[in-house]
Amino acid sequence: MSVAEPRLERGMRNGASLERTLRLSLATGALALALLYVSGLIYLLVRGGYRLVAFTSIATPLADIQGEPMARAGLAAIVFGSFGWVASSIANFASAKIRGAYLPKRFTRPAVVAIALFGALLLRDHLPRFLIALPSETRAGGGIGPEIFNTLYFAVLSTSLTLPVGVGAALYMARFAHAKKFVGLLRTALDTLASLPSIVYGLFGFLVFVVQMKLGYSLFAGAFVLALLNLPLVVGVAEESLRAVPRELEEASLAVGATDVQTALYVTIPYAWPGILSALVLSIGRVFAESAPLIMTAGTTISRATAYSLDPLRGGETLAVHLWYVNSAGLAPDKADVSAGTAATLVVLILLTNIVAARLARYGGATGTRLQAATK
Repeated sequence: MSVAEPRLERGMRNGASLERTLRLSLATGALALALLYVSGLIYLLVRGGYRLVAFTSIATPLADIQGEPMARAGLAAIVFGSFGWVASSIANFASAKIRGAYLPKRFTRPAVVAIALFGALLLRDHLPRFLIALPSETRAGGGIGPEIFNTLYFAVLSTSLTLPVGVGAALYMARFAHAKKFVGLLRTALDTLASLPSIVYGLFGFLVFVVQMKLGYSLFAGAFVLALLNLPLVVGVAEESLRAVPRELEEASLAVGATDVQTALYVTIPYAWPGILSALVLSIGRVFAESAPLIMTAGTTISRATAYSLDPLRGGETLAVHLWYVNSAGLAPDKADVSAGTAATLVVLILLTNIVAARLARYGGATGTRLQAATK
């Protein structure tokens, strides 16, 4: 008759007590860091939030600057559209708890669009003055209207340069390149670019655009430098997403007569869309956060005549550059409040960008409607 061997429990193993202590220490440290991060973020939002939420009952007059009405309308659409989206999300949550079903999207989406249009057309002059006023060098009460416009404009310009080049390069390296040595050389070059400090890109843009091409400080120079800065990130993430596409889908597309290019455009890229979108969101976040390259290529001042101009050859500062300038060389008596409000605006802007990206990601990927439409 065999005797059953004693069972070795996890707590009886050698080093079990040390393992429990280590796990407890790691969990405590992670919780402490999370609380510290959240506390700092809340403090930042509370410190500068009062400048963002105080709507004006009296319309703020225009400053007679070209493009200012359209810039205010766009900002009002973003602000009130965000409020509409939050309200619809709360209504959806309440409906799911009470009725057990979400509200129909044919009602919620038009409601959000209607609220955004209502704010853009009728309430664009009743936004918080801090968000629509011009910056002030020496007097209190300055705003960040042109800085918000320039930040969003930089994101559009930089992404329009990064998206086709980055996704095209990633697609070539993932699906069309056959020379392994050449692909390895490209990856080495991209890794080298990714490891360079951002100030080096700024110096490159300054020497090429400002000095050699004699363009002066311009949005185009800053956008081009930011596109170069984000190119390694976009190519790397997009290539990994493209390589994760199941080969069975592409082979099925080729089997029904599609060419390699058609397969890449209508099957590979739609399937990898969430990964590509995440790369673009990360690149836009870097556009919002970078200041050193833009100081050397786009300048640190706002011209009243061209504050809201779409001319890419004009200069202008972003929110990050304005935050640096106010804290380093600002003379306004309320510069501490201005910097806090600018930082809070930047955080909210990045949050909205990530929310929009998360919504767009639902239209791609293995379960997205883009792939379903492509593989019908």
